[in-house]
Amino acid sequence: MSDFKSKDEYDKMSSELQSLEKTLKKSLDERRLWIKVFESSSQGILITKADGTITDVNAAFTNITGYSREETVGRKPSLLKSDRHDKAFYTDMWQTIFASGQWEGEVWDRRKTGEIYPKWLSITAIRNAENQITHFVGMFTDITSVKQAEGNLEHVTNYDFLTGLPNRSLFDDRLRQALYYSGRKKKMAALMFLDLDRFKLINEALGHRAGDHFLVEAARRILDCVSKSDTVSRFGADEFTVLLTGITDTLHAARVAGNILENVSRSFVLEEQEIFITVSIGITVFPNDGEDVETLMRNADAALSYAKEKGKNNFQFYSKSLYAGMTERLTMETNLRNALTNKELFLYYQPKVSIKTGKITGAEALIRWKDADNRFISPEKFIPVAEETGLIFTIFDIALKEINRLGPQIRKLRKGDNSFRIAVNLSFRQFQHQNLIEKIKNTVTECNETGCIEIELTESTIMHETEEVIKILKALKEMDISCSIDDFGTGYSSLSYLKRLPIDTLKIDRSFIKDIPEDTVSMSIVRAIIALGHSMKISIVAEGVETEEQLNFLRDENCDEVQGYYFFRPMPETEFLALLEKDYRQTAD
Repeated sequence: MSDFKSKDEYDKMSSELQSLEKTLKKSLDERRLWIKVFESSSQGILITKADGTITDVNAAFTNITGYSREETVGRKPSLLKSDRHDKAFYTDMWQTIFASGQWEGEVWDRRKTGEIYPKWLSITAIRNAENQITHFVGMFTDITSVKQAEGNLEHVTNYDFLTGLPNRSLFDDRLRQALYYSGRKKKMAALMFLDLDRFKLINEALGHRAGDHFLVEAARRILDCVSKSDTVSRFGADEFTVLLTGITDTLHAARVAGNILENVSRSFVLEEQEIFITVSIGITVFPNDGEDVETLMRNADAALSYAKEKGKNNFQFYSKSLYAGMTERLTMETNLRNALTNKELFLYYQPKVSIKTGKITGAEALIRWKDADNRFISPEKFIPVAEETGLIFTIFDIALKEINRLGPQIRKLRKGDNSFRIAVNLSFRQFQHQNLIEKIKNTVTECNETGCIEIELTESTIMHETEEVIKILKALKEMDISCSIDDFGTGYSSLSYLKRLPIDTLKIDRSFIKDIPEDTVSMSIVRAIIALGHSMKISIVAEGVETEEQLNFLRDENCDEVQGYYFFRPMPETEFLALLEKDYRQTAD
């Protein structure tokens, strides 16, 4: 106690020593905690002096980079550089650190093995009490797995899962880039739309697994026909697109299209069965046919539609006349829809005449359209559009209802003659409708009149799906609806098949009648059809009779009925009913 002036001084000194001891202990504890965090962190950490010399690294650094502490301390972080970043990148990074004290971002570095990998790096500047930078601390995480996940997501987003080809989204992006590049370099590019003909048949006959195998193989064959700089895309279920870049003329595109036709048409083996299929191709060229994606897409689609119309298994280049045709077709569809809404469609009737009696025995109902300007629109123009759009079903319903509405009046005029029928044509597409019988039954039930209806089917229509056709025809007969085969002689009827069909009438196509009596071959065909029909107890009607010579020939061959301009042209309802009344009075007299 002698060294202290008083007890108070001693107590003060003792207290200060205790406080210092606590401070040192806290500092040691914090240092141990920092060391523990430093060593156990999953993030790689390196500490450098202000000049960039590495002073320490942790275990995670070693695990990620492959470099030990001994191999790293004393060296610069540049030993990790991958050379993927240019000088400007590092200049910007250090400017940010010196200005704000920290920086973070994605960096590609190199492991000791030489492997380049991505990491997320955060760098913080450490300053002393005088605000001078003394150290830098870098903390980073290996984001290789994140990048792989992003890559997988990108692949799923941009590529077709089945064929591995670019999908519609990626193809659209590549097409835009190609047009930009081709425009700058004054180069040409070609866009192709491809459609695999009858692919649906493979799925239905062999199953979707076989269909998938076929698509993969078809994609491979298409790829074999283009160069590495070109792009092939799967655009839809059985649709592909091809982008040819840097071409010098359209002949190059034609060669590629020809090679694709040849390559795809070779046989495929699916489910141990040899399959043949064809492809239709539409081609449009930049900048000749258009300079933007939307225009070229539309043009390629128009060319593809034309290729299909030409019989499939061919390629067609776009032309301005094609576009005009597509525009006209679209306008026709709009006008037809409006016409149906405004009830501008109605029926004309062309009578059939008995050769033996000269009396009217029935008629064919023909759809007519008179627009708002009182102009007749040719059925040759609007019927194909109605078929394509499905509006033909609405038109067929209109015809059925009109015929049924006339039924009671016709029966009254004919004094109960049940043999009189009005025929209406049923197209191939309608015949394929799953609910055809139900639709017809609903319509005729609503009208409560079936006995005056006759359904006309073309020869080509009935030659598909034999058992289903027989089933449908029998169902029609059960509803007291007669059935006839129109345009007979122009298809490929099997006689063994024909005899199984519940058919009432064969109508000889007008193409065999028009050249009688000059064409002896046509006359022989007509004789054969009449003899065939009568042997099967089927009535025969000759269409397109326009001359007395034709009528005399048909009379001599015992044809049952005729239809054509020699007797009557198609006529409106009022004129037709007046004609029936006059015909009945003459019969009664």
